[in-house]
Amino acid sequence: MKKALSVILAVILTACVCVPAFASSKKLNYVLLGDSIAFGSGIANPGDACYGKIVANTNGYNYRNYGVDGATTSALLRRIGEADVAQAIKNADIISISTGGNNFLLGNMFWIIVNTLFGGTKAIDDVVDGVYADLCQIIPAIKKLNPKATILLQTLYNPWKMAGISALYQKATDALNSCFRKYLKENPGAFEIAEVAAAFAASDKDLIAFDTIHPNAEGNKVIARVILKKLKTLGLGTKTEPVILEEPIDKISFNPGDYSRMAEYYLRMVLAFL
Repeated sequence: MKKALSVILAVILTACVCVPAFASSKKLNYVLLGDSIAFGSGIANPGDACYGKIVANTNGYNYRNYGVDGATTSALLRRIGEADVAQAIKNADIISISTGGNNFLLGNMFWIIVNTLFGGTKAIDDVVDGVYADLCQIIPAIKKLNPKATILLQTLYNPWKMAGISALYQKATDALNSCFRKYLKENPGAFEIAEVAAAFAASDKDLIAFDTIHPNAEGNKVIARVILKKLKTLGLGTKTEPVILEEPIDKISFNPGDYSRMAEYYLRMVLAFL
C-alpha cells in the first residue's frame, strides 16, 4: 500500500512540475523590416507565400511584415520610429532585415555604371558610406527598443544577368555586403548575417522575378531555407526545409518571350530615370 501511494505521489509531483513548463511555452514573434524583397514584391501572393511567411509557417511563429516597396536604409530608419512598427519590434523575438538595394537602384545606378566603367569606385563608395551611416543608427534604434531580439541582416544578391552590367553591379553588392560585415566586426553580436547572396550565387536555378529585381517563387524558397538554417543553428527553430502551406506564385509583368528579360526590363527602366 505504501509503495502504491509513493508511486501515485510521484506521478502527481511530476505533473505539477511539468504543467507550468508546458504552460509557459509560447510562439516566438517574427518581424520583417526593410524593402520590397522583405515584402515579397516578386510574387503575386506575398502576404501568404513570401519567404518571411514561409519561415513563420515552418517554425510556427507569430508573424508581422513591415517591408515597403522602394524603401532605402534612411526610410527604414524612419519606419522604426512609427508607433506600430516600434511596438512590433518591442514584442519581437526574431527580426529579419532586407535593406540597402534601393540605395543603389534609386537615382544612383547610372552614375555607378559610368564611374565603374572608367575604373572608379567613388559612386559605389558614396552609396555604401551612406548605408553604413544609416546602419549605425538602425541597429542601435532596434536594440534600444528591444535589446534581446535576434536580428538577422540579409546579404544583398546580384539580380542582373546582362553581361557587363552584372559584373559592375556585383562590385556594388560586394561592397554593400562588406559594409555589413565591417559593422558586425566593429560591433560583435549586433546581428547575425543571413547569407542570401551566397545562396543565390550558388544556385543553378533562376531565382529572379521577371521584373529583374525581386526574388521569384523559387527565390523566396531559397531565402526561406537560408533563414531557417540560421535560426536552427541559433536554437530558434527546428526545421531547415520549408513547410509550404501556400505555393508562391510568380508575378509575370508581360508575356515572357524573355528576350534576355526584355533587355533587363528596359535596362531597369532606363536605370531608374538616371
